[in-house]
Amino acid sequence: MPRVSKPAAERREEILDAAERLFATKGVSATTTGDILDAVGIAKGTLYYHFTSKDAILSALIERTAALIAERAAQAAASGLPAPRRFMAVIGAMRVKGDAAALIDGLHDAANTHFHLLSLVTTIRALTPILVGVVEDGIAEGSFTCSDPRTTIEILLTSGAMLVDEGIFTGEADQAPRRMAGVLLAAEALLSTAPGALTGPAAPASPEAEG
Repeated sequence: MPRVSKPAAERREEILDAAERLFATKGVSATTTGDILDAVGIAKGTLYYHFTSKDAILSALIERTAALIAERAAQAAASGLPAPRRFMAVIGAMRVKGDAAALIDGLHDAANTHFHLLSLVTTIRALTPILVGVVEDGIAEGSFTCSDPRTTIEILLTSGAMLVDEGIFTGEADQAPRRMAGVLLAAEALLSTAPGALTGPAAPASPEAEG
């Protein structure tokens, strides 16, 4: 059957979609470029036109996942809700499902440490400016007090991402809700917001609390 020519952007996304499915089901280490070629139905030269290696595909998937999370987070941040509720909505937007979640779980393997850290750093970098904007809005409306929003957000995102990551604290998934609750209490303190603004019954559930 003759191969179908497609626009470069469409073909690139097709390769990424196929690779994500394979990484999620077969595993990152076990998946070969040959598997990806077969799944997409393209020649090796077509694959290498878009990506120089399997590692390049994985890096692109990490970037794409972070961009999708940031897009959802930006939508949550743009709502007309008070800043504390928008802050929690952005945190909730970090949750991923399906193949993207399975891919991230696969990065917890020791052989994928570089990409595991790349995923954490890429996501933190994507979310930082969004949450900084929410904090600045909160300062303007009087719900937050913070002299250095960017550093504060970097501290909170990094500590939260590390503490609830099962690839770092292996075998301690049951501790994630407690740790996330602690990060949110720290956020209330660092942002000098009202007690319970991020942790009380009126606050949206954190990703870990959702299940």
